Amino acid sequence: MIFGIPIIALTLFFTFRPYLSTFDRSGEGQLSYSMPSRNGEYIAEMYGVPYGGAPGGVTVWVEVRKTVDTIPSSAKSIYRTESHGNPHLEWESENMLRIENWSEYSNETITLNIDEEIYDGRGWACKSLRTKDQYVRCLEPAI
Repeated sequence: MIFGIPIIALTLFFTFRPYLSTFDRSGEGQLSYSMPSRNGEYIAEMYGVPYGGAPGGVTVWVEVRKTVDTIPSSAKSIYRTESHGNPHLEWESENMLRIENWSEYSNETITLNIDEEIYDGRGWACKSLRTKDQYVRCLEPAI
């Protein structure tokens, strides 16, 4: 009985964790790249958040905010996945941002409408009850 309660609690935590995801990097990571949109109204910022110590990797986050909003909390997260090499940003139009993130083994390059779409390489944001009001369409890798 005493061992059963922690096991049940851990099982519930890991089962419901994706449904409670916030899709927020919470200020973690280093700014690795930023790029203003073509007319300068928006700025896209790419952050790298290391995980797992020496054998770990880097999670890539992309946030977009209006250039006039200098408050970090005004940024909207639109992309999260593992880094596959040397990620790159490119504005295709004022509200379409191409995020290149690929290697010879994996490709999570995508073009997102910054007003309506988000991409989560884990798929948690697409299942989360806490992020449903942050996007019109949530994209995740095909399994």
